[in-house]
Amino acid sequence: MSSRRKWSFVEGKEQIFVVGGLVFLFALLVTLVLFLSQLIIDKENTLMQFEAERGFASSTLMLLQEEHSRALAAMEEGNVRGIGVYSNNGRLRLGLGSVPNTLPLERFNDIWRSRGASQWNQGVATYNKGTGMIEYIRFSRLTIQVETGDFLLEEDGYLPSPLTFPDVLYILFDGQQYYRKVMMVRIFSVAAVLGLLAFHLMVYNIYRSNRKYRETLAKQESLVNLGEAARTLAHEIKNPLSAITLQMALLKKTLPSSSREDLMVIDQEVQRLTQLTNKVSDFLRNPVGTPEKIDLVGMIDSLRHTFLDQVRIVPGSLHRAIVSFDPDRARSVFENLIKNALESTSSHDPAVEVEVTRDRRHMLHIYVRDRGDGIPEENMEKIFDPFFTTKIHGSGIGLAICRQFIRAKNGNLKLYARDGGGTIAEVILPAEHP
Repeated sequence: MSSRRKWSFVEGKEQIFVVGGLVFLFALLVTLVLFLSQLIIDKENTLMQFEAERGFASSTLMLLQEEHSRALAAMEEGNVRGIGVYSNNGRLRLGLGSVPNTLPLERFNDIWRSRGASQWNQGVATYNKGTGMIEYIRFSRLTIQVETGDFLLEEDGYLPSPLTFPDVLYILFDGQQYYRKVMMVRIFSVAAVLGLLAFHLMVYNIYRSNRKYRETLAKQESLVNLGEAARTLAHEIKNPLSAITLQMALLKKTLPSSSREDLMVIDQEVQRLTQLTNKVSDFLRNPVGTPEKIDLVGMIDSLRHTFLDQVRIVPGSLHRAIVSFDPDRARSVFENLIKNALESTSSHDPAVEVEVTRDRRHMLHIYVRDRGDGIPEENMEKIFDPFFTTKIHGSGIGLAICRQFIRAKNGNLKLYARDGGGTIAEVILPAEHP
């Protein structure tokens, strides 16, 4: 099986596979980032628990043995801010450093209830967002054996001193370093997710651009082939048309007047073919022509008389608009646009008007507006394609030629719907100083 046939099921579905692959990869990478960040946070929590247990072992027992000076030294070394020994109703019995007089045990009841009997003699360290402190609490109801030099706690939980082992031990640690690390991990996770999202969107945008470029390239290649075929066809059509025109002139002289009407029909069709071949030649040859400085306002005003003053120039338009353009091509462009506007409807007056303005970048904007039937939205993207037309007698090459002439002078031609109905043709050209 050839590789082409092997991947034939992908043809026509490339976008689905690419988008699906990108979504899957994004979800996989985001899951990996979140998993790693959770691992780091769990590591920091374990480290926090370890540091709390170490602080408990080094300082709490010294406090219980009333060795305050050694307990303070151990607290400083272990970054401990306070130690509290509390009764089972939450009242402070013995304290050192910054600890509350009453401990709200209800905050820790859920932790206590969630633990098994084998875990009751283990402490729990939690971070308090309100105070920025790490709180370590230990419930000491069960047997705890701790070596403290010559002292050894008994099985019933009593020290060999009058002080009984407390119900609750509470220790405060500075949690800023822990908080900073956790926040750094979370910020990195959010930044990583946003970075992955931006990366995948960029890859998708590159894919879309590449796909659009390939479609444009394929279209241009087809237009080049079409142009070569049209050039050959136009050349081959001109020779027989010349012969037919010659024979028509002879027939007009020799045939009786009763046949003149039939000859006129043939003559009109020959002229239409001649005009079409000339338009195709105009489209294929150099679109720049012979530029010279011309006044577009004056040229458009002269076209108004050609169309029997059916076109109105909007009051407030520029009185002069000088551009560097081939006069014949400029006349062809605006004659075509005005003719299209006048033919935009057959049921009512299209109310064609022309407005000429200049923007701050010294670009001229010539608007040809009508109140015709408008252009269907599905035809907007194809309206400039050569030989695309919705008219019965249209060739479909007029707008393509207009845009080619305008773009050759660093301008642009745009068509879009007009508010209230109709179409606007906007020509943008760089202005010249008079």
